[in-house]
Amino acid sequence: MIRLKDLLVTFFLLSAMFSLKGASGTPSGGVFPPKFTLKNGEWYDSWGFNRNFYGGDDGYMPNVAYETLGPDRELAYSLGERFKTDYESVVQRAVAILTYVQRWTEYGYDADNVIMNGIRQDEWAWNGDEMAHMFNENTNTIAVGDCEDMAFLCSTLFMAAGIDAAVVLAPQHVALLIWLPEYSNANYYWDIPDDGRNEGWIWVEATGDRNPLGWTPPDFVNGDWIAYPLGFIEFNVKFTPRYPQAEDDVIVTASVVSARAPIGDVLLNYSIFDMEYNELPMEPNGTVYEAIIPKQPEGTTVTFYVSATDSEGLRKEMGKFKYTVGQEFEIPTFLLEGTILILVFAVAIAVLIKRK
Repeated sequence: MIRLKDLLVTFFLLSAMFSLKGASGTPSGGVFPPKFTLKNGEWYDSWGFNRNFYGGDDGYMPNVAYETLGPDRELAYSLGERFKTDYESVVQRAVAILTYVQRWTEYGYDADNVIMNGIRQDEWAWNGDEMAHMFNENTNTIAVGDCEDMAFLCSTLFMAAGIDAAVVLAPQHVALLIWLPEYSNANYYWDIPDDGRNEGWIWVEATGDRNPLGWTPPDFVNGDWIAYPLGFIEFNVKFTPRYPQAEDDVIVTASVVSARAPIGDVLLNYSIFDMEYNELPMEPNGTVYEAIIPKQPEGTTVTFYVSATDSEGLRKEMGKFKYTVGQEFEIPTFLLEGTILILVFAVAIAVLIKRK
């Protein structure tokens, strides 16, 4: 379990919603044991993520899950591919993966098992490859980790086996959801907001060797947690110019990388005055896709979003963005009012000082 103060948990459950980053670097298996850098008393991996803390842009949630997917995938992903080959039934495949992880991992506290430069680490996260390198079927060696370590290992295995996964950040816990609506023995079927597939996500709890697939522990049935679907490593949308004028075409770019399958279609969908959407294919240049919204008369309001679909049919939308042609940058009212108050306060202080 993650052993953090409840107050910090509450705060970062809110802030973590905006923390997703794409990962790049050398697969840990290529330089195993992995190398880490100490910065301000905390350890960072070669991707630049903090292994001692889960929150924020550089925290391990959900960033570390992406280190073993996409172009950086290595040992853990290859293990997952083996299940896809061995089990035609997706239900049997999912059960086998959980059973496998439960067989070759054992729950243990970080402070008892992770020592860096002679100092025990109260909080630590291993990625899926690092966990996969710790256990050995030939020597009967077990990998020891806690909840996030097992969740990251499971997420890579399931994704590699063709089963969509979502890492779950709950109060003092990390777990996993997988998309498996055909599974009939779950005690709860979950709906991830904005996923577009309704209920069909089931819980994966690998921290106990007898936890069945689809069992949501009683502590989490209230849904007080955040799920991060792992379909896309990177999905960033930008447009320029930021404040278009009547003579400007608007160039929209989207950086899209799939965690599991090649990208199929990337589409720009735009609407004039919130009417019917126009659909434009975005042209690829590596992992960056581009399309142009044609110039519009001054005063026109344009709304747009980007949608991407990978070759296995997983779809994601990013947006919506909105701009009004000819609208110049304006200082927000609250900033203007705040600036005036500061100036008034400064003048008052100056007068008081002068009187003294």
